[in-house]
Amino acid sequence: MLSIAFAISLFGGAPSLTDTVNTLKAKGLGELGAYRLLEELSGGIGPRIAGSENAARAVDWGEATMKKLGFQNVRRIPCMVPHWVRGKVEKLEVGGIPLSCCALGNSLGTPAGGIAAPVIEVHSLKEAEALGARAKGKIIFFNRPFDSSLVSTFNAYGTVGDQRFQGPSVAAKLGAAAALVRSMTGDNDDVSHTGTTGFGSGAKVPCVALGLQSADRLSHILKGAPETEVRLTLDCETLPDVQSADVVGEIVGTERPNEVIVMGGHLDSWDKGRGAHDDGAGVVQALDALRVIHDLGWKPKRTIRVVLWMNEEISGTGSAAYLAYAKKAPERQLAAMESDSGGFAPRAFGTSLTGRRAARLNRWLPAFQTLEVDHFTPGGESGADVEGLAELKTALFGLEVESQRYFDYHHSDKDTIDKVNPRELQLGSLNMALLAWLISENGI
Repeated sequence: MLSIAFAISLFGGAPSLTDTVNTLKAKGLGELGAYRLLEELSGGIGPRIAGSENAARAVDWGEATMKKLGFQNVRRIPCMVPHWVRGKVEKLEVGGIPLSCCALGNSLGTPAGGIAAPVIEVHSLKEAEALGARAKGKIIFFNRPFDSSLVSTFNAYGTVGDQRFQGPSVAAKLGAAAALVRSMTGDNDDVSHTGTTGFGSGAKVPCVALGLQSADRLSHILKGAPETEVRLTLDCETLPDVQSADVVGEIVGTERPNEVIVMGGHLDSWDKGRGAHDDGAGVVQALDALRVIHDLGWKPKRTIRVVLWMNEEISGTGSAAYLAYAKKAPERQLAAMESDSGGFAPRAFGTSLTGRRAARLNRWLPAFQTLEVDHFTPGGESGADVEGLAELKTALFGLEVESQRYFDYHHSDKDTIDKVNPRELQLGSLNMALLAWLISENGI
């Protein structure tokens, strides 16, 4: 392992990495500013689904907060967002017995009396497609669970994501009446977890996610009585698109102001829970990272910018708006990082860099290791809101965190601020601040 002393020597007499990290730690951990901001956003405003009144309040809050914290050039980048409304009725019954469910984003509603139809259980899109004409008028139940043998729950999530995002569309194309999807979680309770589903311009059907215990109960019934009938009732609907915005603020660089380091998270959340880990955590980590740099009086050579993106959860129009801005702006998007994996203890940074460029990051590892980040992952994940910037040859980074609890809460009523540890949240923010500062002073 590189020593701190050796790392300092890499900067040829510049202020030591030890002093930089110790100063960040003392201020950040002494104040826990990220959690205070989360109390305002997730505790005060609450859930912030795109198109909602709360999402508009979050945009206002983001702009006002950046101004209050002393950021420069605070502004909005407009974008249009969808306006899907969950409604008040989410009811799934088998033999008069209620099952735990919640509508998936973009779902259709049902007639007032609901839809009653036999259920066919499948475990893959291919298995559903093989049903052919047999699926017509039925309710297709996608019931593939997390792969519990995988250590990373993000990898486990990736193995089941297709059935939520594509499953209802496959069911619609087959002429099915509705789709049921096992919630994308490994926590064996009966809380249902929502998320978006993609119909594109094709046919749509009502679709819901089931809590795991309800999914297992239905599966058990179907084993004894195949094509048992269930009744599904939803009153969700899609309203006309709404004007919204990303929020941007920065500290302008003193030497190379047109070279920009971006960091951020997405302002919107699902309407279940209060959007604390997803992605209130990423929003406040970025805000407090720049606040700490600002309040310490540090003057970056390159511009460090915070972007709070809108509408990551449903269709990504906020990140598309920022990319369109970046393509036209007389500046270079040198690096961009996102925190969108929850406010848990930081472990690493994923990066789009590979080979020698990725290896050069290791000269900074001794500093990051004091903040519990112990490696960079070459070719790793960055984040849905920044990945489009790869088109501009931007170096991308994503904060990687301890993963075992995230999908217990993700997109559910359990994603509340009491599930967030203030020190873990702050450590993520300090790692973002350190990476932004080192890139601003040394390039990439």
